[in-house]
Amino acid sequence: MAWINATQRKRDSSGQRNICAACGHPGTGEDPLVITTDGFRVHLSDTTNPNSGFYGQQQA
Repeated sequence: MAWINATQRKRDSSGQRNICAACGHPGTGEDPLVITTDGFRVHLSDTTNPNSGFYGQQQA
């Protein structure tokens, strides 16, 4: 099970579960949200793009 930090849990409970913590846009079928190593939901592309601050930070 993925670890989600307290800030993201608060975002989730306020209706932002499918909103990227990095850019504020919703996740999509083509670019779903994943959980980073520090517990935030961001687009998959944020974790696979070497130019992103979240590169390589997807939880396994």
